[in-house]
Amino acid sequence: MDKVWITFLLFSVSINSMSQTVIGPKGTKIAIDSSKWKINGNNVYNKNSGGIGIGTANPTAQFHTTGDVRFQGIGSNTLNTKILTADANGNITTRLLSNLIDGSAVTSINGIASSAQTFESGASGTDFNISSLGSVHTFNLPTASATNRGALSSADWSTFNGKENVLSFSTGLTRTGNTIAVNSIQNITALSNLTTNGLIKTSGGTGALSIATASDFPILNQNTTGNAATVTTNANLTGPVTSVGNATSISANVVTNSMLAQLPTQTFKGRIATGTGNVEDLTAAQATAMLTPFTSSAQGVVPASGGGTTNFLRADGIFAPITSSRNPTVITLNNDITTQPTAGNNPSILTDITGLSFDVTANKTYRFSAIIPFTSSATTNPVIFTIDGPTASFISFTSRSPLNNNTEIINYCSAYNTPNSWSGNNNSVLNANMAIITGIVIPSANGTVKVKFAAKTAAITAKAGAWLEYW
Repeated sequence: MDKVWITFLLFSVSINSMSQTVIGPKGTKIAIDSSKWKINGNNVYNKNSGGIGIGTANPTAQFHTTGDVRFQGIGSNTLNTKILTADANGNITTRLLSNLIDGSAVTSINGIASSAQTFESGASGTDFNISSLGSVHTFNLPTASATNRGALSSADWSTFNGKENVLSFSTGLTRTGNTIAVNSIQNITALSNLTTNGLIKTSGGTGALSIATASDFPILNQNTTGNAATVTTNANLTGPVTSVGNATSISANVVTNSMLAQLPTQTFKGRIATGTGNVEDLTAAQATAMLTPFTSSAQGVVPASGGGTTNFLRADGIFAPITSSRNPTVITLNNDITTQPTAGNNPSILTDITGLSFDVTANKTYRFSAIIPFTSSATTNPVIFTIDGPTASFISFTSRSPLNNNTEIINYCSAYNTPNSWSGNNNSVLNANMAIITGIVIPSANGTVKVKFAAKTAAITAKAGAWLEYW
């Protein structure tokens, strides 16, 4: 069959004829069915729809050989991802390399996918660990220590190997687990006959043990009989703690400050908790909270001031501004205030001179004085200047305003919003007018005292610069 294959490869084709011939081993021309083999340029192909068998007359694939297959001169390529594979029948197919190694193949070690990897040993770290760097995997086993879990060093091994062997005891001692005990039946020299409630002592300078008697403790023997629970002869105590017989007590008025427990800085002894109980250590804030506030009838701590620099503590325990003739409070009008004329014979509509006012507290005496420059839009124009405020137990003031350049009208008032008629006031000056209000008020309720004015026939204007003082 091999000879036939060689002969087939050496066939020659006649281009000018419709038939193809093959030269046999002896030079004989063998006709080939031209319907199966064709020439296409430099290529020869077989038109047979079946397979080509080498070593088999029944090929199961287009090309089926029972012998070796050799490809000579095949090049290499590092980018291809497919490889040739064969099934159980020898059929050749291609397959992706990633599919071939998927699942059961090792594709990386400790996260490294290099094709060539190396293992080394080391001793770094505090416990067994594997360190991977590049393509090198280092298995680290540190030397065991108080902080490291690892391999035992030669020096430590010698130490452990040289440990004490299992102890064995004679009849005097017994070992149970980690406990060593003296056998209860073991006698220690002459002390084997030690009686109940007995004592032992050392004799001379040798340190030998022997049984002690009451005579070995002369002071104890002289002052006691029986046992400690029933002492009949007492050494009585004196000082802060005294005793007579079996009764012990602390004398009155003898415990000094130095005998008490020490205190932190700025601490008081007392009790702030509810009900009767033990003495407590109090802070300054706790002690202050227990004290009575200062009032007009009680001594005590100063009440909270509310801050600021204008209020001062009064004798009634209230923080308030100082009101005296030496320290009046002055208020100045910053803007002109105009009032329109009031129809009728009485000043029924009074206008506030906004800004000329002051707050008052019930049952306090206030003195006040106001000077208000004003202008009038007509000469025949009666005007009124007065005050208003909360209910008062006493009020008295004068209200003065010009009639012309040489005379003025003075009203003596004992009620708010008075005078309440234009009587006697039938004229005014156009410019350079000045009204003056002075008086005393004792309010019976908290409120605000206000300066007001009115005009009868024409508008008047209170000028900026008007001022009010009170004390």
